[in-house]
Amino acid sequence: WPSATHRSRSIAQVNAFARFGDNADRPLSQFLPRDIHAFADHMLAQGSSDATVNRYLASISKVFSHAVDERVITQVMKIKFRPSPKGAQRFKVFSTEEQALIVDFFRQRGDDWMAHMFILGCKTGLRLGEILMLSEGIATISKCGKWVELPTSKNGKPRNVAISHPDANAAAHYVVKHLDHNYTKKRFYSRWALCKREFGRNDPDFTFHATRHTAASKMANDLGINTIVIAQALGHSSLQTTQKYVKAKPEHLLDIGAQM
Repeated sequence: WPSATHRSRSIAQVNAFARFGDNADRPLSQFLPRDIHAFADHMLAQGSSDATVNRYLASISKVFSHAVDERVITQVMKIKFRPSPKGAQRFKVFSTEEQALIVDFFRQRGDDWMAHMFILGCKTGLRLGEILMLSEGIATISKCGKWVELPTSKNGKPRNVAISHPDANAAAHYVVKHLDHNYTKKRFYSRWALCKREFGRNDPDFTFHATRHTAASKMANDLGINTIVIAQALGHSSLQTTQKYVKAKPEHLLDIGAQM
């Protein structure tokens, strides 16, 4: 290892892979490239950059290469990661029609827990990890019932997320009461894969994290909220980060032009 810090970081990256799905319980000989790609998709869905994913995969590759050297397995697994085109941003906003179709898809399958998670993401911009914090009791619903109170978020600061919309409120209470009986990483990503096959088969941006883009875009385009307030709602410490989440609709730009 180049340094102790590099070694520690690499081990942490491999441990994250081991904790994904049932990876920790499987011998190295049973892994296929698609298992690695599933982990990469999981990271991208949580908002990791191409560069971050690539670093994780490099650490994982070293494990399999060392396993060949130690004759634990006989062949090095070829892990190919295709980053987004240079300068491109992963950006997806679920339309109102798409949201209705996806919610209906999950409910018809009997996966109400997925429907409620999806609704909560689209209506509030809560990250997947933050929704799970609510399920685990780390985050709570306020006494007035109108806020999800997060003791910490990705930027390390606490924040309150409004759930005053009836659908968001119902979804948040469902998550608190029922999600822990249904959710596992493996079940979640298998259900989302089915949804993607149905509605976004050839769309690399069709991820659960796109619910966060959807919430930001709704705030900006339909509600006319300024970027500073959107940043506070999403828990961003930088307005530059918020700007990556917000995409103006062409018709909204036309309306602005007409009023100039």
